[in-house]
Amino acid sequence: MTLKRIVISLLFISTFNIKAQNSEPYDAPDQVVWHAPSRTWFVSNLGGGISLDKDHNGWITRTDEKGKVIEPFWMGKKEGMHAPSGMTVHGDNLYVVDRDGVYKINISTKEVSAFYGIPDGLFLNDIARDSNGDLYISDFFGNRIYKIPLSTQKPEVWIQSDRLEAPDGLYMEDGKLIVASWGVLSEPGSFNTSKLGDILSIDLKTKNITSILKEVGNLEGITKAGKYYYITDWASGKLLKVNPKKGKVTEFLTGLNHPTDPNYSKELKVLGFPQHGTNQVLFIKIGW
Repeated sequence: MTLKRIVISLLFISTFNIKAQNSEPYDAPDQVVWHAPSRTWFVSNLGGGISLDKDHNGWITRTDEKGKVIEPFWMGKKEGMHAPSGMTVHGDNLYVVDRDGVYKINISTKEVSAFYGIPDGLFLNDIARDSNGDLYISDFFGNRIYKIPLSTQKPEVWIQSDRLEAPDGLYMEDGKLIVASWGVLSEPGSFNTSKLGDILSIDLKTKNITSILKEVGNLEGITKAGKYYYITDWASGKLLKVNPKKGKVTEFLTGLNHPTDPNYSKELKVLGFPQHGTNQVLFIKIGW
């Protein structure tokens, strides 16, 4: 199913073409997350194209529930964010991964309430929160996952292993951390792979790593709606629908342009995901 064939099923597309640097709200949008209490979608922007530089050129855009931009540069400019990527929400807090650590933002007051520095991170990427309030952050080039325990508020290396295969997207589920991996990198610091990435499950207590599915793609982000994972394959331009119990992968959307981290709103029954290649955020009615 190509994007052209499914376009009539798209609920709405939030799109802004970049005319000049920093002139529009979307510039390499990387993650979209839904915040039910405020009926808001938040979108992180790398800024300066697909840039991971520590250049103080990233921000977060806020839209209404239909994807209409209401605050183009909601946060990030004043705070000096570099290239915010993965995000997660809990209560009135938005947690944002940047190149050198994690921001905790109070959504109501629009203030940074904490910053957790991770200076040794090579490419901090996505974030997930467990039921205890502990945070987990993927380090793509470091083949590791950091943890910020609620009890100490101090980042620590939770697990480091080549088996993580450039961990990218994270999703927390029933005492397990689900990891969408990019793949085995051909050379350090590159995005080329000698093996496509697996969908992994890590037990939070034992840290045992198991494969849900092997060699699925260059996987970017992951969310869940109903019994299915929805995972983006950045390199091949696909949104994958995965039934983990049956071990089945379906190409839900193809013909995309570098799709990034998705998120699902149970309230709206809508899945949203950005595209690096078009500076768009797409929203699709899933119906679970």
